[in-house]
Amino acid sequence: MSRPTRVVTVMDPLEDDISAAALAACDRAIAHLSGLRDMRAATPPTLVGLLDLEEMGGGATAALAELFHRYGGRFSGSPGPRYWGFVNGGVTPAALAGDWICSAIDQNSQLNGDGAAVHIEDEALRMLRQLLGLSDAFTGVFVTGGTMANYTALATALQGLGRRRGVDVSQDGVAGLGRVHIVSGASHSSIGKSAGMLGLGRAAVATVASLPGREAVDLNALEQHLRLVPPGDCTIVVGNAGTVLTGDFDDLEGIASLARQFGAHFHVDGAFGAFAACSAGHQALVRGMQLADSVASDAHKFLNVPYDSGFVFTRALSEQVEAFKNVSTYQSPPASEPRHYIHLSPQNSRRLRALPAWMTLRAYGAAGYRAIVSRCCHFAAELARHLREEPGFEVLADVRYNVVCFQVLDAKGLGSNAFTREFLRHVTADGRVFVSGGEFAGQSCVRLAIVNWSTQATDIQIALDTFRAARLLADAPP
Repeated sequence: MSRPTRVVTVMDPLEDDISAAALAACDRAIAHLSGLRDMRAATPPTLVGLLDLEEMGGGATAALAELFHRYGGRFSGSPGPRYWGFVNGGVTPAALAGDWICSAIDQNSQLNGDGAAVHIEDEALRMLRQLLGLSDAFTGVFVTGGTMANYTALATALQGLGRRRGVDVSQDGVAGLGRVHIVSGASHSSIGKSAGMLGLGRAAVATVASLPGREAVDLNALEQHLRLVPPGDCTIVVGNAGTVLTGDFDDLEGIASLARQFGAHFHVDGAFGAFAACSAGHQALVRGMQLADSVASDAHKFLNVPYDSGFVFTRALSEQVEAFKNVSTYQSPPASEPRHYIHLSPQNSRRLRALPAWMTLRAYGAAGYRAIVSRCCHFAAELARHLREEPGFEVLADVRYNVVCFQVLDAKGLGSNAFTREFLRHVTADGRVFVSGGEFAGQSCVRLAIVNWSTQATDIQIALDTFRAARLLADAPP
């Protein structure tokens, strides 16, 4: 007896084929990743008409096909070897596998008594502490990225500064602290953004002079600034491990000493520079990081896990819990479970973003990451060396880590904002390399960060060919 044919009137997930969808997605992903070396690093964006929500869907496989039909040729090659704009890592094979599994098992990484998620995060953070040379005195938590890592650290700092003054900032508000100063050199924009979100105001961030020709803070200027802070005011000093424009590093050991002297909270923004700790040739750049009260970093940079993934370590577990505790009738109270991750960061709902980090750390170990950091820094130094020998290019800062900052000169030997923009437009249109611009020491510049595990020596030559061609096109008559 034949079974009656089912008539599907609504494409409900109950009717969809998860195996077909997962296999199709796997095929699409592998095809994309396999072609990264030859695909465009960047694609100039073009406008498309926006879709409307349809009454009847077509199912997962049809939606996937439509996605690639509409946008397949418009994705950037951001996981690829020559995407050097901003500071973007790629995705190691192990991290990709971990991210897929993360979505499939879909764990809420809280201490819910329902699975192993929290233990995976514990282990991933322990391995990161060991990779970065931080002691077990630091408590860690995964967050969405460097901005939220800095925010978490600064919120914890406020709670700690308040405790010294008998003020519970989390309970009674930041106004009870009086004036708060955040003092730094070439700090990342996320420090000002965090100050705004914390109710301090962006004006609370004071920029101290840097050393001549560098982005590293001048310790004498920092000490003079700290001496001028009125007695009774609160101070947070932010040390920078890896600045965006030039990849420079503050003297973290010197800052730690000043922070202790003036009773300030010492925070290190090590979004990508913290990973200098795992490279023998660059460890000296982060000497003193272990003396910080808090350290923020990004896993989607040098750890090369997928977006989004940041993490933060602090030495003040009790203050961190007070700042972020989740008080409810259905969760464990902070007093009984202080390491419950729901009490350590702004997020209650937390994807198990520790899993890709766990996977890649287990897969490649300290030696693997030592090789990635050393290799990328070597390629940056090599690219800078070639640019110094090229007519029409001027390297603006010494390469200390993985960032190259340079100016492009026209036929008259002059650089300008307009010429830099035109150069960048031609580089992006060429598609083989993606870099970004900025302004360093009052001059327009091009800056790039090599942070991808798959970058090879041949990519340096491709970049040089691209830069030469783009400069000539930028200098051509309209």
